[in-house]
Amino acid sequence: MGGLEVGIAGMGQIIDDTLEYIDESDEVQRRVLLARLKTHNYVPSSSENEYMKSLWVEYKKFRVQRREQLECTYKGIPREAVPWYPKVDPKKCTGCTSCVEYCTQGVFTFDGVSRVAKPYNCVVGKSSCRSFCPEKAIVFPTHSELKESLAKLRERYPLKE
Repeated sequence: MGGLEVGIAGMGQIIDDTLEYIDESDEVQRRVLLARLKTHNYVPSSSENEYMKSLWVEYKKFRVQRREQLECTYKGIPREAVPWYPKVDPKKCTGCTSCVEYCTQGVFTFDGVSRVAKPYNCVVGKSSCRSFCPEKAIVFPTHSELKESLAKLRERYPLKE
């Protein structure tokens, strides 16, 4: 603010609380965002607009992600059409449950070995769970395969203006 870097306490909670108003108008969401911001931080009235400008930019990123989750799409393509999800090689899996513990999307389940239970909960393009598997039992399509698939799917599901 005013050319200085300023932290916002409770940013995640502020955004989560405001996302509960995702179906309301932008004006309502801005008011909720400001109210939540002020419950966690001291915001001088002379800096409100500057705070809100920065916070609104960040909030909109999360809002897009949440809308995609709610709509079960990836950039307008039905999520089930996007072939991006992990597979577990049962020959390599030792049952350490690292993937189950790491994945916040609930993709994996464990019943002696890890399995992919909800593949379409996986965040398209993300594969960080793979690095938490000590046995390297988790595999994904390559990013070039994903890019190629998305290009073909875009023909079938053009962006709506």
